[in-house]
Amino acid sequence: MIKTKKPELRKQILVDRRKKLMIVKKNAVIDRKIRFNGKILVGMDACLWGDVECEEINTSKGVFIKGKVSCKKAVLGANTEFKWLKAEEAIIQNGCRGEHLEVEKAIIRKNVSIGNLEAETAYLDGISTLGKVNAKKVIASKSE
Repeated sequence: MIKTKKPELRKQILVDRRKKLMIVKKNAVIDRKIRFNGKILVGMDACLWGDVECEEINTSKGVFIKGKVSCKKAVLGANTEFKWLKAEEAIIQNGCRGEHLEVEKAIIRKNVSIGNLEAETAYLDGISTLGKVNAKKVIASKSE
């Protein structure tokens, strides 16, 4: 009889409650709601299908977020796709695509496409495509 190893079940989420830190590993697929009182780090090419509620979320490049995200601060890596994001402060990196962004302060890099932007202050750095914009203050510059 040949002995084989059982396949290891790889944990897709790691949590450190003392540091208030949650890590979603790269290429993970999470199909449930996430509610965490702390910071969430999302690895490359991960998919989050459920809603996300946290204090802060940082994503790597190529992340797909289908649910609603509610947080105080959001940093979305390059080429991240999101449906709905509500935050006090958001930094949207190059090539991100989203349907709805509702923030107090938004920093939007180049080649970003957002369908609906609601913001107190929006800083646009480079050429981006914005559908409906509702903002009190818009500052635009072109970076080289």
